[in-house]
Amino acid sequence: MFFLDPVHRSLYRNWDELAHIHVGYLRLTAGVHPTDARLAGLIGELAMRSRAFSRLWSTGEVADCTTGPMDLDHPDVGCLDVDYQIWLQPDSPDHRLEVYTPRDDSSRKVLSLLSARASS
Repeated sequence: MFFLDPVHRSLYRNWDELAHIHVGYLRLTAGVHPTDARLAGLIGELAMRSRAFSRLWSTGEVADCTTGPMDLDHPDVGCLDVDYQIWLQPDSPDHRLEVYTPRDDSSRKVLSLLSARASS
């Protein structure tokens, strides 16, 4: 959805930065799992259906996205800026824990509002 759905794409104010990171990480994953047919199929589909993905894939860049910013434009509550951090398990590299931390007071308030909505 990140590359194929324009509505999904509009949620990320820093989409270009995240797209670059996601493609680099997908290339890293493909190198770790070179015989994974489903992964190869996904890469092929994205290359055929997304010009942005195809352009980024052709650079050959590899990235490990363990930390970074994510600037969201939530359709109900507006701007939400978070930093993400991803921890990998050394003995289980396909499992990961992702933590998102609000970057400012405004984002904290937005997260509180979303949390209250989810629990009601």
